Amino acid sequence: MLDYKISYSQPHHHFINLELTINNIDANLEKEISLQLPAWRPGRYTLQNFAKNIAKFNVFDENEKPLKFSKTTKDNWKVETNGAKTLTVRYTYYANQMDAGGSYLDEKQIYLNFICCCLEVQNRPNSEYRVNVEMPSDYKVACALPQETQEKKSYLIAQDFFHLIDSPLIASNTLKHKSYKVKNSEANFHIWIQGDWNIDFEKAVKEFQLFTQDQIALFKDFSSTDYHFMFQILPYSKYHGVEHCHSTVITLGADYDMDGVARYNDFLGISSHELFHFWNIMRIRPKELMPYDLSKETYFKTGFVAEGLTTYYGDYILCRSGVWTQEYYLKDFENLLKRHFHNNGRLNLSVADSSYDLWLDGYELGIPNRKSSIYVEGAMAAFILDIKLRKTSNHQKSLDTVMVKMWEDFGKKGIGYSLEDYHNVVDETAGEHIKDYFEKCIYSPNALNAYLKEAFDFIGIEKTFIPNENEMERRLGLKTIFQNNAYFVVGFSPDSEVAKSITVNDEIVAINSYKLDANNPNAILNKAAKDGKTELEISFFRDNQLHTITIKYDENQYPIIKLKVKEDATEEQKENLRKWLSPLV
Repeated sequence: MLDYKISYSQPHHHFINLELTINNIDANLEKEISLQLPAWRPGRYTLQNFAKNIAKFNVFDENEKPLKFSKTTKDNWKVETNGAKTLTVRYTYYANQMDAGGSYLDEKQIYLNFICCCLEVQNRPNSEYRVNVEMPSDYKVACALPQETQEKKSYLIAQDFFHLIDSPLIASNTLKHKSYKVKNSEANFHIWIQGDWNIDFEKAVKEFQLFTQDQIALFKDFSSTDYHFMFQILPYSKYHGVEHCHSTVITLGADYDMDGVARYNDFLGISSHELFHFWNIMRIRPKELMPYDLSKETYFKTGFVAEGLTTYYGDYILCRSGVWTQEYYLKDFENLLKRHFHNNGRLNLSVADSSYDLWLDGYELGIPNRKSSIYVEGAMAAFILDIKLRKTSNHQKSLDTVMVKMWEDFGKKGIGYSLEDYHNVVDETAGEHIKDYFEKCIYSPNALNAYLKEAFDFIGIEKTFIPNENEMERRLGLKTIFQNNAYFVVGFSPDSEVAKSITVNDEIVAINSYKLDANNPNAILNKAAKDGKTELEISFFRDNQLHTITIKYDENQYPIIKLKVKEDATEEQKENLRKWLSPLV
């Protein structure tokens, strides 16, 4: 067993003290000890370089004599044991990253994702880890790790290193907690709230029960005795979740808006999404991630399965389980479609190739119009496939059938799957080789217009495009953000007139000689239209130099998508819609 002691003294500085003790060192077999800090974490496929937050790293033997060590990589240390029987590693970690995958310490709480700050003893890959976190006596603890009292101290016990780093912790004296059960599982589900939100637990539990039951009914299996939803509710805007085998951490804000319709439904949506990851990615996992190698990049092309299908199911299940109304779900789907159609990168890089490139630029805006989103385009492809399978089988088969097969053949058995495996499962479910779907929706860049039209038509949904109310987007084809009293271009429509002259990072300062402020672009552009002007004069800074251009403005760039049930929908279409949205329990 390996022992970790975690403490702190000045929480406002965000430094935690860590002490790792390695006992019973064999002087003959363990002349060197290799210590590896993860370079990335599951759920975010980009190098995180947590080692940049480590300071005051030292190693001692049982007599407090310093031992020599050296770095072999940016996050690996080699220690010379020099005959020591016990080795103690001491270092500090700067815990000032408040998101669902970080660690954070202040006067109100200690929040740890152990993957950020704990070292794997590579010489002992199967060792248990015992963790003692020193904290105020009135702190409550939210964590999926079992807790034991030994020698009058409280310990968290992890079966191995992955069990430890897969089990985040929140400890605070302001933690709020509510547990619930569902009728198709013996598991205990826990909702933990850290932050300033007086949540209506009674309402939330009823909604969580509905989507939890539906997901378990889909897979007919839930291989955990306890599952923890751990929320950090923040005083500023935030939306982030990270999945784990027996828990999830979700950061949401702003706290003053949590009871608003939009933010509360974000709370439900991200919770359903993260629970679906219990199966899809934590257990139904790409073979390239079996097991995880957290020391370097691991490339795989099935990110659209891991995240795209989960994005689709997270919201879809909220509707079919009865948490969301059909009307609200269609409105939510409109937002997904907007993100799809407004991303011109979908025409440049396939969702499979974008999966592979997660390590390159998957979590940043990147260069203009380069990549698909594995979340959005992956969800579009999932919806198209779900409806396609239902249509060809008269609802006897669906994407549900695919997910159950993936669970039974791979996830349940602890076997990783390949892109070919997923393709084969889909073909088997369809009863034919659906080459066209994979070639056009997965392996190639595609607007998906024809596929979406066919899918919506099957369930009697009408998709229309209406003018964007944001006149900068509609008439100029520019995506902008307002900061430092100016509009900075963050994206553009490649076929717009303005794209011939203006690009990303240009600073738009005036239109038709009117200086822009936070509120007036719509009025200025509407005035030009009402005055019958066909051209616009735009002033902008690039590289600290002022430019002025005259362009013809467009009428309908970046249109908004609207969905509604067709007024003339046939009985067959209505029945297809009903079956698509029918609950499993």
